[in-house]
Amino acid sequence: MKRITYISNFSRPLSLDDLDAISEVSIRNNKRDGLTGALFCFRNIFYQILEGEEEAVDRCFARIEKDDRHSRVFILEIEEDIERRKYGEWEMRTVMLDESTDPLMRPIRHLLSTLANTHRTLERYTPQRVLREIQMGGSPDQIQARYEERTVMFVDLFRSTSIFESWPVDVATMVLHRFYDTALNAIQREQGIVSKLTGDGIMAYWPANNAGGAVQAAIAMLQEFDELRKRSAEKDNPLRLLHAGVGLATGRVLEGNIGSSVHMDYTVLGDTVNTAARLEGATRKAGWSLVFDESTKNRLQGMEASSQASASAPIRLIGRFRAKGKEDAVKLYTVDQATLRNAIDHEALRQEIRTLGQVLYGKTK
Repeated sequence: MKRITYISNFSRPLSLDDLDAISEVSIRNNKRDGLTGALFCFRNIFYQILEGEEEAVDRCFARIEKDDRHSRVFILEIEEDIERRKYGEWEMRTVMLDESTDPLMRPIRHLLSTLANTHRTLERYTPQRVLREIQMGGSPDQIQARYEERTVMFVDLFRSTSIFESWPVDVATMVLHRFYDTALNAIQREQGIVSKLTGDGIMAYWPANNAGGAVQAAIAMLQEFDELRKRSAEKDNPLRLLHAGVGLATGRVLEGNIGSSVHMDYTVLGDTVNTAARLEGATRKAGWSLVFDESTKNRLQGMEASSQASASAPIRLIGRFRAKGKEDAVKLYTVDQATLRNAIDHEALRQEIRTLGQVLYGKTK
């Protein structure tokens, strides 16, 4: 037999009548399937224990994952090959902790609240692949390293060093938050996997057969940055100076846990990663905010051919770039779209950032 313990959030507000209906259905279905356990409801949290024959438990949990009343399902424990049930007398006892006046329920409420807060913290600070393994009850350190085909993205905030040197900490932090919020949302919408935040940038990746998602994410975030600058045109508004570049490269990477017994990092490594980082750096001179390599271009054209669809804007060859340590120059491509043009004078941008810093510090005195 098998036992699963999980926690999840209500995806929408649920009334007591809703929760009573969930309890009735759970009892009926679990009696039918030979499952036992307990369901605790507290604030907007479900905490549930399911036990029974392995196939029945797996089928029930699969339904829970698809149930639109649940969000952010997080497995706390999976117990396999259990010999005895712990909750054999309960088809699915439901406890509404919000309604309970039993003083013994107070520490349970506190425990559930602590678990939920820990889960939210893990979501924000844990790499996505590692988080998914934890959420499914697995052990992240057991994920085997492997070679994969990936499209790797590097995003970088232009002149971030000047921003940190010149602006008050609250203003610099606000700009960073807007930068990350815009870029990370665009990556998430296109199912990208965020590998790491680099202080003033982002490293993310996609399966190579979804190179189009990486390009769409890049276009979306750069367009949003452009619109943000236009909405922030006042001379003392720091957001008008938020500019970024995006580099994409596609190819073979080593993906997995890299590190030691002291510290581990789940990441991707290899020449493709190095190329993506260098192409992002090339955006400062290429005249375009988005630059990608020929492998990415070929993937995009292959996707268009297989779907018999044409791109919203043509792919454009914009030049060649000789990366450090490379004998051959890399062809640079972009999407020929007006908002991706980048005619920034970086020395002038640096001076503007410093000048604005003097104004901002003057306002705080």
